[in-house]
Amino acid sequence: MAFSKKVSLLKKTDIFKNTPEEDLVGIADILEEVSLKTGQTIFSKNEIGDCMYIVKQGSVRIHDGAYTFAILNENEVFGELSLLDSETRSASATSNADTILFKLGQLPFYKILSKDQEVLKGILQMLCRRIRNLDEKSAHQ
Repeated sequence: MAFSKKVSLLKKTDIFKNTPEEDLVGIADILEEVSLKTGQTIFSKNEIGDCMYIVKQGSVRIHDGAYTFAILNENEVFGELSLLDSETRSASATSNADTILFKLGQLPFYKILSKDQEVLKGILQMLCRRIRNLDEKSAHQ
């Protein structure tokens, strides 16, 4: 994928949409492309996490066994908690179709965070939205 297209994809994600384009260049440089066939496991619940993913093409099911938490599509991000800590994954992720992901590893990401607080701000805002959504779902059950 062309470098400029990686930057464009990053700009479309919740995490990086407010990050200056010149800072996205550094992130685009460390993304690893991963291709998956339908039904392939990306990671399993209780595995130690050390990266997050961005869906470039296809879709991903976030689940715990048969229970599906979410179906994620193009430009959506998952596994972002593993960028901030190295704890176990709280759910499993499986490709829901032939899928292409961008993988962002924790150690290279830490180097970027030390230089760019807008990236950290984006992650924190996204995590807050997800917590609020979970709170709303719990309140309506």
